[in-house]
Amino acid sequence: MQTAALPTRRFVPPDFNPADAGQVTAVYQSLLDRPLASATELEHWLTDASELFSVLDEYSNRRYIDKSCHTDNAEFEARFMQFVEEVEPKIKPLFFKLQSRYLESPFRGQLDRNRLSQLDRRWLADVEIFRQENVPLETEVTRLTTDYDKICGAMMVHFDGADHTLQQMGRFQERTDRDLRRRAWEASTQRTLADRDRIEPIFDQLLALRSRIAKNAGFDNYRSFVWKAYKRFDYTPAQCLEFADAIAETCVPVVSELHQQRKQALRLDALRPWDANVDPKGRPPLEPFKQDEIPQFVARTKQVFD
Repeated sequence: MQTAALPTRRFVPPDFNPADAGQVTAVYQSLLDRPLASATELEHWLTDASELFSVLDEYSNRRYIDKSCHTDNAEFEARFMQFVEEVEPKIKPLFFKLQSRYLESPFRGQLDRNRLSQLDRRWLADVEIFRQENVPLETEVTRLTTDYDKICGAMMVHFDGADHTLQQMGRFQERTDRDLRRRAWEASTQRTLADRDRIEPIFDQLLALRSRIAKNAGFDNYRSFVWKAYKRFDYTPAQCLEFADAIAETCVPVVSELHQQRKQALRLDALRPWDANVDPKGRPPLEPFKQDEIPQFVARTKQVFD
């Protein structure tokens, strides 16, 4: 099977190390120092900046995936946090300066507006909400969410003679044995509640941090801040509330009717949480593959994306 050749870098050095804050800041600074005396030079500058962003995004995303898939791996966590604590705080103010330089360029209006209109409004939003004092707060938010991921990733349930993750426990909810489903649901819920005292303080700290971040940026609340940070340009919080009301009015009655039909099909006096995923006709769950076939599926999926 042939795979497409990877694109060749034309700006970022081939030996560039995204984990080295000194190298990262040097490349950023080279963009900030480059003369921009025409629309053509600005266009080339944007292309080089895009290449740098892609390299750094790929590195940080891979570190995030590694630590998220292996929450018990101290090395993966250390590599991720090294980037978060040592590199990102250096990048953010430089990225702000780079965005500002583009937005303030007298040649920006000469570039293809149809192609760059989305970039313009996204970067305008970033520049409007950036505050230097929020950089360490955002680092702390990432640290806390990583702690939360570690707690959740370590949750295992001993059930039916073996240890299972919470995601694996979901398979038992498709079994036709109702008592088995109930016991599986209760075991999963009890396991989640066992870490309540560790999780709730994290939520409390995140709430306080995010409120500070919003106020530093001039917002009354975090929702208003994050609305702009997430680039939700085309709909408002009020429209989301209207949509929620429409769901309550239109969809919830339909779901209630479907639940009633499920209860009747299963011949139950009351529908319980562990009855939501079993086949209402009493058919056994599909088993499209065996557990030992998962590595093969992962390998073939990688081939598809390559």
